[in-house]
Amino acid sequence: MNANAQRIKDYLLGFYPPEEWPTLLHQAEEWAMTTPLAGLKVLDASPIFRNTLGKFMALLAAGAQVYVPNRTTMPADPAVVAMLPDFGIQIAEKGRNDFDIVLDCAAQCSRYTPALGYAELTRSGVPVYERARRPVIVADAGRIKRIETTLGTGESFFRALAQLGYTDLAGRRLLVVGFGKVGRGLVHYARQLGMQVMVADMEDKTGELPGDVAFVNVNDRDDLNDTVQHAWCVVTATGRINALHNRLDAPAVIASPVLLANMGIDDEFGTKIPTNRVLNNKKPLNFILDEPTRMCFIETTMALHNACALELLTADLPRTCMAPPQDVEERLLHIATTHGTDDFRRLLTTADIN
Repeated sequence: MNANAQRIKDYLLGFYPPEEWPTLLHQAEEWAMTTPLAGLKVLDASPIFRNTLGKFMALLAAGAQVYVPNRTTMPADPAVVAMLPDFGIQIAEKGRNDFDIVLDCAAQCSRYTPALGYAELTRSGVPVYERARRPVIVADAGRIKRIETTLGTGESFFRALAQLGYTDLAGRRLLVVGFGKVGRGLVHYARQLGMQVMVADMEDKTGELPGDVAFVNVNDRDDLNDTVQHAWCVVTATGRINALHNRLDAPAVIASPVLLANMGIDDEFGTKIPTNRVLNNKKPLNFILDEPTRMCFIETTMALHNACALELLTADLPRTCMAPPQDVEERLLHIATTHGTDDFRRLLTTADIN
């Protein structure tokens, strides 16, 4: 392993035992021997927190020149950003556009024209990349991303509430807006905590919900607003900007005591709800945490995002959005489940990530 990758590995082992991030460690060690990205310039737009360094470690071990955007809309830990040059990670100069691969998040780097293509981390970036003129592999389209978004994001929402002092949750009413991957995780943990859980969605999810979870159709404005008024907290997890715009009785919601929180990258409440009325000013609530998603939940996703870079080396890929190859995912999942912690394996069997 080269010096920069080794420095990151040594640094992170001071925070995470190997079983917390087996997939990234395995990827880095394997790539250190084969250097599949040798000489390639890779722009990585992932949110930068301490555990993100593990992602960069594997890319550096692969021989890549790793860059991060010089401006980003993603939350980040300034202390970690300041450390990047010490590990050989470069800040892309303004106007630079000679990258071979862009590992993007929420399509914030779609303006770049990489020689080989893109790998997009989130579902929210897909509508932008549907118009791309390069191959786009969407990490979010695979099974691995569900570990992060269902188990990791769900856990981090309640960890963030606890940091804000909201720890007595049993019996409280929680309305989860959106029953995709993130919504399922929120429901899973909320039920474990003894909360009264309701789900709102544009599609009828009644048949998919546990028997003790009530359903509200977002398109039924009266029912939705009545449910909001009787909730202790409303958390959005639709993955769609302005998802509740013109659906909420904004003056009534603003005046009510209900907590409002967002777990999506974009503002899902809409402009009629003031920024300061939503916890963390409408940014994803878990980004108030030093570690927005625990390493054990996000490291396999980061390894998959990295692995998509290797898939972009394949000639004649279609210039469209595509899911990661199933065999790549299965190999990474095997490493994670074989070498991960007992708690991690237990959660994989008890939560719905399929």
